[in-house]
This record gives sequence, C-alpha cells and structure tokens, in this order.
Amino acid sequence: TYVMFPSDWDHSALPEIGYELVEVSHDDSKYREIENLFQQTMKDYSIGRLRRTRSPTLWQHFQLQKEHMEKRSPGQQVDEQLLFHGMSPSHVPVICEQNFNWRISGTHGTTYGKGSYFARDASYSHQYCPSSIDHHSMFVAQVLVGDFVWGNQVYLRPPTRPGISNRLLDSCVHNRKNPSIFVIFEKHQIYPAYILEYT
Repeated sequence: TYVMFPSDWDHSALPEIGYELVEVSHDDSKYREIENLFQQTMKDYSIGRLRRTRSPTLWQHFQLQKEHMEKRSPGQQVDEQLLFHGMSPSHVPVICEQNFNWRISGTHGTTYGKGSYFARDASYSHQYCPSSIDHHSMFVAQVLVGDFVWGNQVYLRPPTRPGISNRLLDSCVHNRKNPSIFVIFEKHQIYPAYILEYT
C-alpha cells in the first residue's frame, strides 16, 4: 500500500530514517487549533513553541493501522482524536524515534490498563510534566481511539469485542459516556504529531 504524507510536509526534505522537527508558525491553522485545545483547561499558561514531528516511518505505520481499522468496520469512520501526553523533555527523542512505549516512557499509574495514557484536557497531562524546570513540554498526538471500553488495571490489552472472541476492542477509557482519558496498547494507533512547549 502506498501511504500519502501530509500535504504540508516538504516531501523533498523528508528524512529516510528517523525524524525531523519543524517549527509551526503562529499563523498556521494547526497552531491555532492546538492553542485553542490547550487553552480550554490551561488558561494561566501560554505556548512558547510548537514543533511538528515528521517521521515517515511512524506516519506509515499509523496510516496502515488506520486503514486496517477502517476495513474492519466498513462504512464507519475511525474515531481519531488530537490528545495530550505529559512527560519529561528527556523522553522526546526516544518517542519521536520509536513512538510511545509505556515500558520505556515510564508509567504514571495503571488504573485503566497497562498502556500509554492520553488526555483530552491538557491540564490532566500537565500533572505528569516535571515542575522543576522553567518550561514544560507535552506531546499532542494523533490517536486512533477507535471503539473503546471502560478500563481496568489488570488489562495488558483491550478486552475482546462482544460476540467476536478473536478480535479486540481498540482502547480503554475511564468513562464511556464522556471519555477524557484514553489508554492505548498498540503503538501504531498513535502518531506523536506535535511537541508543545509552554510556560
């Protein structure tokens, strides 16, 4: 399958392996969208810098995973969301290179399952950013949350779909009616799209 890269990537300058970080300008519509999401719960903070991650390898994995999920539920749109993930700045290179892995990136509790945790609200992710430094960093990731179920700390993967014992659900949440925390067990459902620095 040939995977299309986003139209705003400079295709002539993409790294063959690894990744590059590109500054997102204040007038970019994506900057305004992310700033708006961030400010909904972080009004006392301001964004200092937003960079986009360009990783052809991780993007291809993400797109193929999306295609697989679409084929599994024909005619249904896969639920994809922009979500926040707070972490120490020292984890940025390894996540940009290898994607999220809760074993490497450290785990901040496993209440809803042993996976990577993402939040709709930046204020939740902010709790996991070290406070000893003058500026904080968090990822804004594109996440294929798909079909979710209420999480449980014993889960190492999502439970199976009702009536289909060989097929798993896609993610776990803390509240099915109004989910704001998502646990992802399969890293190809995540693309670490932006790094947001704020004070």
